[in-house]
Amino acid sequence: MMTAWVVLHRLPLVAGESGPCLTVNAADVALYNNDIDNDLSSVKIIPGVTLCENLLLRGMLVHSAADYAQLLVVLAGMHEPTYVAAMNQAARSLGLHNTGYVDVTGISNGDRSTAQDQATLAADLMTEEPVVQGIVDLQEVSLPVAGVVESFTPFVGQGNVVGVKSGFTNAAGGCDVMAAQDNFVSSVITTYAVVLGEHGPNPLGTAGIDALDLSRSVRSLIARVRTPTGVEVEWIGSSDDVVAAVRH
Repeated sequence: MMTAWVVLHRLPLVAGESGPCLTVNAADVALYNNDIDNDLSSVKIIPGVTLCENLLLRGMLVHSAADYAQLLVVLAGMHEPTYVAAMNQAARSLGLHNTGYVDVTGISNGDRSTAQDQATLAADLMTEEPVVQGIVDLQEVSLPVAGVVESFTPFVGQGNVVGVKSGFTNAAGGCDVMAAQDNFVSSVITTYAVVLGEHGPNPLGTAGIDALDLSRSVRSLIARVRTPTGVEVEWIGSSDDVVAAVRH
């Protein structure tokens, strides 16, 4: 998610736009082959294929393509260390005090975060970058060379689930950041549930199930309350559970 945040602040994009493009070269394919050798999730690329920002974001956010994240660094005109520094700077500006990055793919054991930080990041990303909302709720996307690839985010497109992002490493376990939308009175309320560190035979699926249960429990704490001025939507849970997102 932070990889998307940085590129969208450097190369703004709105729904319907393709954004800037690049042509895949041999060096890009070498990175892709290295990702394959290291069992990273990826999307097949070949030299000469043109990929634009909107497609790279789709492949990265929907199918967790590590090579597409690396190509976004190239598209932004940056080297990975500089890009990672921008990610860490953005984390500080958003108040993500327990988050730090050492690579752009999230695969390294040196990447660190918490459920609260990831919920804040997801809320800011979805609010400030509407184009992301139109991507992360997709169950599948069609990409050059690779064709149709499916979303790795559990339950996306089912019921009220509209994203956001999941991931897995042996060290981190199964992780899921889930966004769900509900209609309350005349307002659409988006809630975020985050589960990290699931292990076992199906860690990503378990993370998704737990996130869905958590999401449902959160929604039960949002109620229609009748006031002298009419019906309003209010949080009826503990005030300690509310974290204000940072706006820029």
